[in-house]
Amino acid sequence: MNTTENGTEGTAGGTGKGHPAAGFRSGFVSISGLPNVGKSTLLNALLGARLSIVSPKPQTTRSVIKGILNVPGCQAVFVDTPGMLSPRNLFEKTMRGAIRKAVSEDSDLALLVVEPGLPPEDKLAFFRQLEGVSAPVYLVVNKIDLARGPRAGEADRAAAYFSSILPVRRTFRISAISSEGVSELRREILAAMPEHPPYYPVDQVTDRWERFYAAEVIRERIFALFSDEVPYASAVEIEMFRETAGRPDYILAAVHVSRPAHKPIIIGKGGRMIKKLREGSEKALASFLGRPVKVELRVKVTPDWQNDPDFLKEIGLREAK
Repeated sequence: MNTTENGTEGTAGGTGKGHPAAGFRSGFVSISGLPNVGKSTLLNALLGARLSIVSPKPQTTRSVIKGILNVPGCQAVFVDTPGMLSPRNLFEKTMRGAIRKAVSEDSDLALLVVEPGLPPEDKLAFFRQLEGVSAPVYLVVNKIDLARGPRAGEADRAAAYFSSILPVRRTFRISAISSEGVSELRREILAAMPEHPPYYPVDQVTDRWERFYAAEVIRERIFALFSDEVPYASAVEIEMFRETAGRPDYILAAVHVSRPAHKPIIIGKGGRMIKKLREGSEKALASFLGRPVKVELRVKVTPDWQNDPDFLKEIGLREAK
């Protein structure tokens, strides 16, 4: 995986590896929507690579993640945003700010991902973030594999409704999990990119570096192993990431929990749960990185970390001012 350590963009006039010729097209594509509509699954399907963690639980994505699709003559930088939500703390306010910035300021194209059917009335306010967006809006009705039989008309209802309240330029019906319709969507996204030199080297696939993804993979395992509030009250900090030739990578990670009662749940009776978490993380990281990995975990109680700006900056969940 070719990543950048500091997550910064290339200069606007720069060129990537191979010095692309004049006429090159590139741009930014935001992916937004309510929690659990399949935004991260869609990003992975568009890229043909697994960058965003996926969980059936809502609000899994916490950070804005850029995935870079490179094809001859064109580069599309996808910006996967956290699910739209009503913020309850500083952490979630930061997430909402990241969504607004990605959708309104940084996009050449905005993808709104929705499910078949009409959205709940109490969620309609979230879509106002797209009312004034200057970029073209492509509506992506996901999960059409579920809109069969008695639900066959729900994709059409979603398309008609969102087209009536937002400036939708085009509508696509897809299943991100089965890739149905994804190739057409990818093709049309690339065709919509403006003429511009590549923003990133043309062999780069993300703006994040491996420490970030190590934390994300461990957090994905927490979502898979634990229920209720524990995954949402947990944060992962990579304290050491050491690469030694001829030996497995060594990763020391701290799992921060916001309440003392969460710590014994993560550890489990006789250490069984943290062992499961460690072993699952090692397997997933080895697959993700393409090389052997040794993971060591420890659990720390960090009260109310969601409202601690210094902690959020330290683990990369809030930008420094």
